[in-house]
Order: sequence, then structure tokens, then C-alpha cells
Amino acid sequence: MLLRKKKVKADVAEGALFCRLAGDKVVETARVLAISQDLVGIPHVRFRVHHERTEASDELRTLSLASFKELFCERATA
Repeated sequence: MLLRKKKVKADVAEGALFCRLAGDKVVETARVLAISQDLVGIPHVRFRVHHERTEASDELRTLSLASFKELFCERATA
């Protein structure tokens, strides 16, 4: 039996919030800042992530749209 991660059901759009459980019961919440394509045409998501249990709470990151959807598979509320 293959295990698969849940896919994001909601569309990824600027301003949307997504969350995930990231190791040792740390919740990461990502706010989508922008979606753009690289030179090859692969869409990427630029987002700010907040760690609920760590001192350094905000980081700026960029991932491909596909990777973002795999990691942040739950839509969060504001």
C-alpha cells in the first residue's frame, strides 16, 4: 500500500493561508505573498512562514507550486 500526502484542495492564491504540522508538534502557517513563473515556466510560491513554537517566528521562503502544495496541505483561517 502506498502512502500519499494530502493535496491542497483549495487554490493557492496571494493572501491565502495554509498550515502544516512540522516535526515535534510545531505548527507552521504560511501566508502566500506571490506566485510567479521561473524562466522555464515552472510556477513558484513566495510565502512568509510563521512557526508557532520557536523564537525566530517568521521566515521568507520560495518553493515550486507543486512542492508548496505537498508541504502545506491544509487551508488555514485568518
